[in-house]
Amino acid sequence: MMIYQNIIKNDMFFNQFQDYIKNESIPNAFLFYGGEGVGKFAHAVELSYILLSQKEDSDITYKKIKNNRHENIHYISPLPRSKSIKKNDAVLKALSDIDIENIQKQIKLKLSNPYHRISIDKANTILINSIRDIKSKINLSSYNNQWNIYIITNAEKLCYPRTESGNALLKILEEPNENNLFILLTSNISQVLDTITSRCTKFFFPNPSNQSIKEYLINENKFDDKDSKIIANICCGNITLALSLFDNFEKKLSQFNTITKLIFDYDLKEWNKLSMKLKDHDEIKLLCNLLIIFLTDVIQYTSSKDLRFNYLSKEIDKWYNRYNIEDLYSAIEIINKFIENMGKNTYLPLLFAAFYIEINKSLNRSNFRKKNFSNYSLSI
Repeated sequence: MMIYQNIIKNDMFFNQFQDYIKNESIPNAFLFYGGEGVGKFAHAVELSYILLSQKEDSDITYKKIKNNRHENIHYISPLPRSKSIKKNDAVLKALSDIDIENIQKQIKLKLSNPYHRISIDKANTILINSIRDIKSKINLSSYNNQWNIYIITNAEKLCYPRTESGNALLKILEEPNENNLFILLTSNISQVLDTITSRCTKFFFPNPSNQSIKEYLINENKFDDKDSKIIANICCGNITLALSLFDNFEKKLSQFNTITKLIFDYDLKEWNKLSMKLKDHDEIKLLCNLLIIFLTDVIQYTSSKDLRFNYLSKEIDKWYNRYNIEDLYSAIEIINKFIENMGKNTYLPLLFAAFYIEINKSLNRSNFRKKNFSNYSLSI
């Protein structure tokens, strides 16, 4: 039995872990790393299930984990800080009731869908109080004398914007208590402190092949062959992104095509009309990530035959012949900054309009025919 029936299994991972169990040599800390949306969280949960069902009825363990009620599994992730807290306060005191409700909802969705993207507003760092909570628990006896398992998502956020949470965890990892297992998950291993990675058994999760994702979309979601192929090619191994596109695919594709057209043919009034229709932050982030992929295709156009937006090859050719490579890289930086700023308390339509002007100026910096931006008013 597995917790997830709907994952693309990493057989190498399961084989390796069975060897650890057989040899009674399970490390105290793992670091799962690889691209976004490849199933790192799901495999951490499956590992937890294998360990915890050894001393407990497997059906009971299964139900507890699926309902996020197992006493021995603790999820640590970046959190917002809605309230001021003191040094020794439990991390929950930093959260509003709405925050707590949303976090519980997100974890349940993740336990149902291994490729669900957890979305928590203003959750930019792993709070030091989350690590202090761990420290207060690790010396306590565990339920049923089993493993206490700490699954830390976005582990790079231990070290950003400050390293205090990472340093606090490091002290715990330096003197691990028996029956405490840490599983750190990251898509940005270079941002994790070297002193942390050196104390973890690292396991790399490669991107599933485009063919695997295509088959997954067809078999699990009953998607048609043509669209599944397009999505798999765009996502290039990121199943979370693939499933995000899968929902209302034609609408999202239409929105993306409108964005690229409006950037290529400058029209601030039409851009403002579009911005008033886009209300959902996750939807806007998705479109921004697609734009980054598209611009990367433009940059690599002459040197790569494997364009992710290969069905837009004529459009990519137009962009390649119009824009300077350096300016395309600059545009990608602007998009990433825009995504980061979306998490702050900024009026979105104004932010969206400023982003549009900035990205157009950046793209046209090297071969700039001056446009009179003052002729346009912000329709907000």
